[in-house]
Amino acid sequence: MKKTLSIFLFFAVFLNVYSQKAVYQLPINSQTNITNRTFFYTLPKTAFKVDVVVTKTSNIKGLYADFAEKMLGITNYCTENSFSYQLKKIAVTPFTMPDETLQFVVELSSAQIQNNFLQSLYENNMVSNFNTASKLEQTQEDFLPDFFKNYADVMLQQTYETYTETKIIDGVVTQVPVTQTKVTTKTLSQQAQEAADFIKKIQDDRYAILSFSQEVTLEKDAFEYLVNQLNELEKKYLELFTGISVLEDMYETFVVYPDNQYEGLLPLCSVSPTAGFSTSMSKNDVHNFYLKCIPQASTQQQVFFHETLATKSKSKPNAGYRIRTALPVFVSLVNGGKEEMLGVFPVYQFGLLETLPAGLDTFEIGKWGYIY
Repeated sequence: MKKTLSIFLFFAVFLNVYSQKAVYQLPINSQTNITNRTFFYTLPKTAFKVDVVVTKTSNIKGLYADFAEKMLGITNYCTENSFSYQLKKIAVTPFTMPDETLQFVVELSSAQIQNNFLQSLYENNMVSNFNTASKLEQTQEDFLPDFFKNYADVMLQQTYETYTETKIIDGVVTQVPVTQTKVTTKTLSQQAQEAADFIKKIQDDRYAILSFSQEVTLEKDAFEYLVNQLNELEKKYLELFTGISVLEDMYETFVVYPDNQYEGLLPLCSVSPTAGFSTSMSKNDVHNFYLKCIPQASTQQQVFFHETLATKSKSKPNAGYRIRTALPVFVSLVNGGKEEMLGVFPVYQFGLLETLPAGLDTFEIGKWGYIY
């Protein structure tokens, strides 16, 4: 009987050696003794990619704004450059990525080494077609219309001066008239007056067409084309006095990670009418945007179960793979006291980190973590 029992214990220990493997969380200390081959894996975490589109309105003062009322009688014009911002769109997209705080090294058992477990693991968990392309910030450096921008270039004019020179021709003293041409820069007031005169000419020409004062009768298409061209030309010149408003969309992309520490509200960004977009939160909370993350399940009972089990005298802690299951989380966008539901998404950070029993040689860890 004792001999039979000894043989049984021998085989039990023998099988245990071949099925045993060790899992260590990184970083490991120098006292850890690993002799067999190893592989590494990282548990996943849930991240949210946030795409924000902000419309920037630029009110640009006209080159001749100071002469608008005097020369054209215009009172409603831009007196100084100003900028304002407004949120156009915000989109939130969940995705998973490795959690750098939960990295592990696994020491293979002898059985796994003999069965080429490592080769099979790498072949079945190869990452392919990995694409992280995303739309980053798009800025428009030169957004001013060419006419408005280039009209401010140096404008030159020619002036003519006529005087007489005294010359001796064939011994006779003669006064000879001389004309000298000079190129000078027009003053801003002169430029403005020319632009105002040209606007008046455009208005007169358009009136002549609309009142059929021209000698030749125009076809309908030609009539509409001429009127539209004059309207467009007048608009460009008037903007030199009134100024212009330019709208441009600015794109921002960033990533955030939900966590229990935010107590349900994860800060995203702020969009201020005066300062625009920022990943720093504004002192005025009405400009701030948050993600509200509410788990739809609780892990308290599981935690209590493991804590209670650990107090038992005969209980031995598991030493196998560490895994984490995602919990369904209600996610909404919060701004200014208003809440917009985005959906229910699986979030790993709210799940329970568990340790499996050792010896699970056939357990497919590649379905639970990133193998590398």
